[in-house]
Amino acid sequence: MNLQSRCSKSVSSQPVSPARQPLLAALTLALAAALPVLFAGPAAAAAAFPQKPVRIIVPFPPGGGTDFVTRVIQQPLSDQLGQPVLIDNRGGAQGVVGTQIGARSANDGYTLVIAEIGATAIAPPMSPKPPFDAIRDFVPVGMLVEQPYLMSIHPSVPAKTLAEFVKLVQANPGKYNFGSGNATAHVTQEVFYATANLKMTHIPYRGSGPSMAALLANEVQVIFSGPTAALPQIKAGKVRPLGVTSPRRSNELPDVPTMGEAGYKGFEIRGWYGLMAPAGTPRPVVMRLNEAVNKVLSGGPAAQTLKDRGFDPTPMSPDDFGKYLRAEVARWAKAVRQYDVKSTD
Repeated sequence: MNLQSRCSKSVSSQPVSPARQPLLAALTLALAAALPVLFAGPAAAAAAFPQKPVRIIVPFPPGGGTDFVTRVIQQPLSDQLGQPVLIDNRGGAQGVVGTQIGARSANDGYTLVIAEIGATAIAPPMSPKPPFDAIRDFVPVGMLVEQPYLMSIHPSVPAKTLAEFVKLVQANPGKYNFGSGNATAHVTQEVFYATANLKMTHIPYRGSGPSMAALLANEVQVIFSGPTAALPQIKAGKVRPLGVTSPRRSNELPDVPTMGEAGYKGFEIRGWYGLMAPAGTPRPVVMRLNEAVNKVLSGGPAAQTLKDRGFDPTPMSPDDFGKYLRAEVARWAKAVRQYDVKSTD
């Protein structure tokens, strides 16, 4: 016997005075009408989602790759969801501040956070007391893009190749500064400089945009950054690229060697951005969001714009992105321990 039948039997099994029979009949009908809604399950809730604007927290200031990617998908994602998508830039502590805000937000699907490799997988183990756990405090929605990192120097540095740069810095320990706009750039550089036996002064910035501005101003002489910050300045001749961290050369910069080609085989790093929701967000809502994101990434103007700026759109299911995320968290925790990289915030 189903719940509706049991409720009806329970109500009708008691003697009722004739005066109360119309009221009881009305209550029974109301209960019978309400039960299908009450027990329709999460699928019905997901079908109605979203009913208001969806906020995406970008844990970096405007001007960097995280912000760029989010703004490219903003309108087409809004079109897919049928509600406005709002961007909320919350920079600070190399992306940790904004990501922590996302972890503490309501788990109703209306607040999402961009998962950036540095803020999500690299920065937490750099802190003695990580403010969040990417696996415990979030549920994965989907991957957005992957990207290589570019090593760029100020044109005043008298080096045309990576080998020349290494020789120059080795001969002048402590003379040159390197800047980082996020935890990924910081750890990438620390690993490379330890490998190449270089001594440089580290100056941290609040994002890739500010670190590139510092390179242009010659406050720092070298940075690793994503394509959004680097490509326009490289093509304008304002900075000089020495290497790319991907396994293959960039289509946008075919003359720039990979780090492996430049003499550092195995030095391969792929940055990535994904989308997460606070832990406990209903699975059907996550699937609705994933479907919308993957449609945006699978074709159309937004996907082409990302490709034109050096990003590889990488749609994934929530489960596949979750596996990827767990592997990256484990990988970078090991690297942070191995090279003893500490947070600068």
